[in-house]
Amino acid sequence: MRAQMRALVLGHALDPTANAVAAALQQRGGWQVHRHDLGSLTAARWEQRLTADGRVTTRIDVGGVDIAGCDVVFNRIAPQLALALPGWSAVDRSYGQAEWLALLISWLASLGRRVIGAPAGSNLAGPPDRAWLWMAAAAAAGLPPHPGGATTSTRQFPPPRLAEERPELMPAWGETTMLPDPPLGHAAPAVAVCELTLVGDAVFGDIDPGTAVRTACLALATDSNAPVLALRLAQAAGDPRWRFVAANATPVIDNGAPLAALVDLMIARAA
Repeated sequence: MRAQMRALVLGHALDPTANAVAAALQQRGGWQVHRHDLGSLTAARWEQRLTADGRVTTRIDVGGVDIAGCDVVFNRIAPQLALALPGWSAVDRSYGQAEWLALLISWLASLGRRVIGAPAGSNLAGPPDRAWLWMAAAAAAGLPPHPGGATTSTRQFPPPRLAEERPELMPAWGETTMLPDPPLGHAAPAVAVCELTLVGDAVFGDIDPGTAVRTACLALATDSNAPVLALRLAQAAGDPRWRFVAANATPVIDNGAPLAALVDLMIARAA
């Protein structure tokens, strides 16, 4: 590795994970760390070109420093994107936000494996946080879902008597709790829960779910292009198998072995 590597850490100024990663890299030595949020990217001077051979080249000038060509990027930009754009009409504001989102995604996608937290679809940092999509991806990777479901009518299609509420399994219908026959997401009660944090090829957690489950979890991370991933697994009554409950591609990692592994992952990606 050459004497001075450059890392770009993107995320809200109060994001504990982004701040911890930036500090840990600086403590390692040999790194020039650029720490920016969505606001500074918005205020920067951008220049993006498509070369004759199909490559995207980008320059992002922040205070006279080009941050577009860093050796590695740790991306924690929140999926919510809003530009003030004062004086713009609603139509022009919507168009401007869409173009700005497309520019960010195009740039991040052009960096390939240098980005940890690469955009997926219209989501700026990692796979979209949608429960049913994660459940399908987990099943494909070998992690069967924890028993659950959703009903549009608790009167006509009531959930099992002991079911626990899982609001994220039901599309947002606004305020429905006061309806006489509300929709409901539900799941079987968990008799045991396993919380895992994946960073690259390392798996951290207080419970060891076994080799087969760890392998399936790593496969899910690889298939989802999410090298940093938090997973929740659960066991139902009478079933010793660990089953998938939820995933989060932007977990809080701010200390200990997971943080050290994350810094190692960034160094490996930069090299």
